[in-house]
Amino acid sequence: MSHQLTKNELRKSKYNRNEFSKIERNEIYIILDSLKCAHNIGTILRLADSLLVKKVYICGDTIIPPNKKIKSSSRGAEKWVPWEYHKNPLPVAKTLKNYGIDIVAVEVTDNSIDFREFNPTDKPICLVFGREYDGVRQELLDISDYQVHLPLLGMSNSINVSTAASVMLYDVYSKMERKKIMNKGITKTI
Repeated sequence: MSHQLTKNELRKSKYNRNEFSKIERNEIYIILDSLKCAHNIGTILRLADSLLVKKVYICGDTIIPPNKKIKSSSRGAEKWVPWEYHKNPLPVAKTLKNYGIDIVAVEVTDNSIDFREFNPTDKPICLVFGREYDGVRQELLDISDYQVHLPLLGMSNSINVSTAASVMLYDVYSKMERKKIMNKGITKTI
């Protein structure tokens, strides 16, 4: 019979603070462009921690840590996730692209594909999330390698940015892990 793990049981399976700073992080980057809601920023930082994202770039007109609402929703992840603030996200995206990182804008466009059809290459990936009201800015769409969207079957024209980030991060992570296993010639199913 299964039981829910306690906080102490979960902690025993984790790295200690010194070991944690040395572990290899996944080749996933995030650009957050001018998000307005501190809770969304905190939730995305918490997601980034859960998947060992390489770095989060918080950009534009936004709230940055330290912030009480970010801390509350991140559950302290802002202490563990490498992050930087930049006023303009475009130079960040261009620099990452120059380093061979695929830029993936999460936005509904006339060229976007359903996220389920997106197949990452062997390159690292940077997911770009835009402001809750305006989406990903055009300059970032213009330099993106891919534009992906989550299906919007109902009457709403958008979903919460941290919800979109959750779906995309876990999907990209799973696809990247599957690719690593296949590249090693292992036939184990994830």
